[in-house]
Amino acid sequence: MPNTLPPLLTLQAFEAAARYENFATAAQELNLSQSAVSHRVRALERHLGYPLFERLPRGLRLTEAAKAYLPSLRRAFEDILGSTSALFGSRSDTVLTVRAPVSYAALWLSGIVDRFLNAYPHIEIRLTSSIWADKLAVGEADIDLRLGYGRWPGYEAEFLFRDALVPVCSPRKKNRSPQHRSPDDIAGDPLVHVMGTEDHWARFFSMYGIARTDGLRDIRVDSSSTAAHIAATSDRSALIQKRFADHFVQAGQLSLELDVEVEIEQALYVLLAETPERRKPETILFRDWLLENHRER
Repeated sequence: MPNTLPPLLTLQAFEAAARYENFATAAQELNLSQSAVSHRVRALERHLGYPLFERLPRGLRLTEAAKAYLPSLRRAFEDILGSTSALFGSRSDTVLTVRAPVSYAALWLSGIVDRFLNAYPHIEIRLTSSIWADKLAVGEADIDLRLGYGRWPGYEAEFLFRDALVPVCSPRKKNRSPQHRSPDDIAGDPLVHVMGTEDHWARFFSMYGIARTDGLRDIRVDSSSTAAHIAATSDRSALIQKRFADHFVQAGQLSLELDVEVEIEQALYVLLAETPERRKPETILFRDWLLENHRER
């Protein structure tokens, strides 16, 4: 194989044919004839020295070499689209819908969006929130941020960061509590649990060998932000992400109950639909900006 880049038109034809596994459908997208797409793919195969498709009676099947080649090719196309949007903008203002878990949308993402918009003023951000991520359909937003384990059908997920949890309570409760408060003390208090995640309080107490049974006065809520607000206005303790806690502590609404962090397996991921035709150039731009500026190193 020569050490030269393949012609761009052959790469474009291959990417479209690989996406549909069909020359005719790829030809419709590219506004070409089926034979022209087939000709360009064969030219690319000659250039590379490897077959990229198995020609079947009804469609195509990617070879192993093609499967290995395709992801890097798509990333290269996405980089070109993202750079074009970043440098030259769009012909008109572009609306980008970003969806995130309600607590991250309110307490973290809303605080950093302005930095992105200052750099790319031609893009309008529409920020929406979600609670039960598994019930959301692919394509309802241009880009998704989700808390989980990195696997969602129909999406490509990129790790962003993982938050440790910290126990918090109201400053009023903190001030009237013993100076050297212990996990055993918290075990006797009413707690706030966040639904939709593993039982983080159980993980907290297991760190200290405490076998606590959920009390009748415990309550369960559907977001960390709600748990934080309840802890701030009651005698209940909550276990929330450290970056959320920092927000409320700096505002004087919450206090750290103990100087301890609870590590969890779930992390925040940036999701794009697996099908490239669903991706706007601005979507790639925003994802790459998040990964560059806010990914945990």
